Amino acid sequence: MKKISKYIPHSILSSKIWNTDMTLKNDVSEKLNLIADSFIDYLGIDIDVIDITITGSYANYNYTPHSDLDLHIVIDFNLINDDIDLVEEFFNAKEKYWKFNHDITIKGIEVEIYPQNINEKQISSGIYSILSDHWQIKPKKFKTDIDIEGITKKVNFLKREINIVLGKSINSRTITPIKKILKKIKRMRKAGLEKAGELSDENISYKILRDDGYLQKLFDKRNDIQDLSFSL
Repeated sequence: MKKISKYIPHSILSSKIWNTDMTLKNDVSEKLNLIADSFIDYLGIDIDVIDITITGSYANYNYTPHSDLDLHIVIDFNLINDDIDLVEEFFNAKEKYWKFNHDITIKGIEVEIYPQNINEKQISSGIYSILSDHWQIKPKKFKTDIDIEGITKKVNFLKREINIVLGKSINSRTITPIKKILKKIKRMRKAGLEKAGELSDENISYKILRDDGYLQKLFDKRNDIQDLSFSL
């Protein structure tokens, strides 16, 4: 119960990031602009930046000690290349390499930077533009009635499934159940977000699995199996 209770929303936005009037603190704004400019230079290609935004939990009331500060560089992918899949792969690779080489925090909060296609559908209920210094979507306070018992059952069930998969020996056959359970968890979270938003049972269950390290264990084992299949 204590673990789940930390996902109950706060009554105010994080005082580390926001002023009491819900404007972004000047020192935070300066640093985030500096980070964004550095990332844009690092991309190594000419892009027209449409906006730079903060989204996710720290642009909302449901931040936790595990939450990241999501910094989005909004770009029109169509202006870069007609092959959108190629553009997405390029940005994904650059984003991962940046993350591997940088450990940037704002007042103890890890900054996650993400190139976002202007045409990408946003589920977040809070989006703040750093460039224009205003809320594109102003967050609303959540109801705080969370089904703790239901979430606990869902998380424990998924953990048992994951432990079974993780307990299997590493070989080419064990990668299929890993991929299946990762897809299952992804679908679960997506359905929860679309149905009931960020406080859905499914999204909170996903966050608990992530914060407890279960998703990373699945990713690590999947990578170990792939490495084995490539080895001679």
